[in-house]
Amino acid sequence: MSNYIYNLFKLPGLYLAFYRNLNFQQAFIRKLLLPDIQAARKVNDGSLDEKDFRKITNYYALGVPAILGEAFCSLRGKRMSEDERLALTWFGAATGLFDDFFDKRKMSEDHIRRLLSKPEEIIAESSFERLSLDFYLKALAHTADAGLLKRVLLQVFEAQILSKRQVDPAIETDEIRHITFLKGGVSILLYRSVFGECTNEEEKLMLMKTGGLGQLENDMFDVYKDSRDGIRTLATTEKNISNLRKTYTTLTKEVAGLVHNTAYPHKNKQKFLGILSLVVSKGFVCLDKLEKIERKTNNTFTPENYRREDLICDMEKPLNIFRSVHYYAKCDLK
Repeated sequence: MSNYIYNLFKLPGLYLAFYRNLNFQQAFIRKLLLPDIQAARKVNDGSLDEKDFRKITNYYALGVPAILGEAFCSLRGKRMSEDERLALTWFGAATGLFDDFFDKRKMSEDHIRRLLSKPEEIIAESSFERLSLDFYLKALAHTADAGLLKRVLLQVFEAQILSKRQVDPAIETDEIRHITFLKGGVSILLYRSVFGECTNEEEKLMLMKTGGLGQLENDMFDVYKDSRDGIRTLATTEKNISNLRKTYTTLTKEVAGLVHNTAYPHKNKQKFLGILSLVVSKGFVCLDKLEKIERKTNNTFTPENYRREDLICDMEKPLNIFRSVHYYAKCDLK
């Protein structure tokens, strides 16, 4: 049996586990988070809006435990404990709000640093800040090592500060690359820290590279928004998408090699790589989309000159789902 057919046979089971995890987490959110959100609505001073609440329930508090958390659990070969699910859910909800500290809320760096390092000492100045602190403190109460979580969160904060450099037109490609991989790497370590320290340096390096791959993929999907906002990423600055594809492919293979180098049992690594293959396949569909529009402009990628529909890769479209399945089946990470 070819590797392509073998992967297709495995796909239904992977999708079934994926949707089962999402459904379980959605029920968990209804029980755990919705009462807090309903209470926050009643005392809202206007600093929270429905977009904030949707971001919490539909994205971060859902995806962090159900996708990323379950991927960690597949690697270690242990089911998620109640405390781990609680911590990931609360922390996912908190980071959904933390995202707005810089841009939407315009908080000072000193205030954000104090809030992240000593949340128990902060007196909330708004409903938005009060809800963020409430979620964060609840996550710290259930995480394996609250001190570790705070330390890694501050590393993410410093990487976010560094990423401000990406609006500088003079920034070099090597610096963009460094910021991309650092920001993605520490972000994935942040959620891994809910479970405690990495088992060793091999796992830490593998997760850093995996996070960098995830950040690169995010930047590919965000190329329209980033180009309009003047944010220089590897996707907005690349003039030839084939080069971006080469970077993405090389990094994917490097991550797979690092997964195999970890000390986890082989079957656990296979499960983790199966989840990774599903994620990576979407990136290749996006690259196809970007390459297609590039061909219409003399094979030179100029995102600032394209329309939104030229750059947005909608992964809910049936054709894109089919293409994603094709790339998953082609994946040879296992």
